[in-house]
Amino acid sequence: MQGMHIKMFRRFKTRPHVGFVVLVAALAVFAGCVTDGKVKPALVVQKPSMAKAHSVERLEDGREGFIIMEVSQMDEASRRYFERAVAMLNDKEYGQAIDLLEKVIEQSPGVTAPYIDMAIACEQVGKLEQAEEHLKTALRLFPEHPVACNEYGLLYRKTGRFAEARAIYEKAIAHFPDYYPVHRNLGILCDLYLNDLACALEHYEMYSEAWPVDKQVKSWIADLRARLGRN
Repeated sequence: MQGMHIKMFRRFKTRPHVGFVVLVAALAVFAGCVTDGKVKPALVVQKPSMAKAHSVERLEDGREGFIIMEVSQMDEASRRYFERAVAMLNDKEYGQAIDLLEKVIEQSPGVTAPYIDMAIACEQVGKLEQAEEHLKTALRLFPEHPVACNEYGLLYRKTGRFAEARAIYEKAIAHFPDYYPVHRNLGILCDLYLNDLACALEHYEMYSEAWPVDKQVKSWIADLRARLGRN
């Protein structure tokens, strides 16, 4: 078995909504570093397999971020299926990706990444109940998984469960405050659906500090500051 790990930095590239979880060399996993819908590699540090099912470590050398590691029983064939599925997700071939991910999950039921990507694919084709079941499974395996929480929040919002969306975003932030897509999405939820402008501004500003090139969020911040009389 090899250690699977997700490495996230304070400053990283992300688009607003969806980021597929991918496998790279040595079964390292990183979550959601994408721009323009394409997965971008992240720096991965190989480590020995872990005794625990999941482990979280802070980055060293003063950097802000964290590593999530989970022990994998994924064989080489399943890893290839997974990599092909991620490529299909990037190409919006959701039905084919679902077929491959089903094979991966059958062979490796204890790994979170395939469930998260399966949920994303199911949501894209309108299978919301199936998407929710896969996210529930991922969160049973790792209750605070930030990517699973982020995707579940988006699903809650899409199905009109705004209080539940806020709760799961706040849960993710409590455990992984450096996973900034959650801040952006919580800001959107508070801004457009909950009319909590102070909450929206707080989380937009956190996200914007981490990813200042997002001009759209900067414009939202300016608008909220004006509405709240904070200019």
